Amino acid sequence: MLTTGSASKRSQLNQQQHNNLDASMLAHREGTPMGELTPHEEILYLRRQLAKLNRRVLNIEINNEQRTQREKIVYCLGLAYFVLKTIFWLNRN
Repeated sequence: MLTTGSASKRSQLNQQQHNNLDASMLAHREGTPMGELTPHEEILYLRRQLAKLNRRVLNIEINNEQRTQREKIVYCLGLAYFVLKTIFWLNRN
């Protein structure tokens, strides 16, 4: 049976390992340069990051436009279906 002291030590250790993993994964994913940068290098780095963000935003905008077009088509097809069903129902009676 675990005592509260060892359980709290274990949870602190797990939390510390989790924080270390988060920091290393974030640094790896972002591709942040290590060490000091000259102002010129920093500007180049920021320009690259801005270009990446612009590509992501453009991709999101394109996907949003495609989704909007699909929704319009599905809406028109659904409306046409119900109009035809209504016409057939009225002709039956």
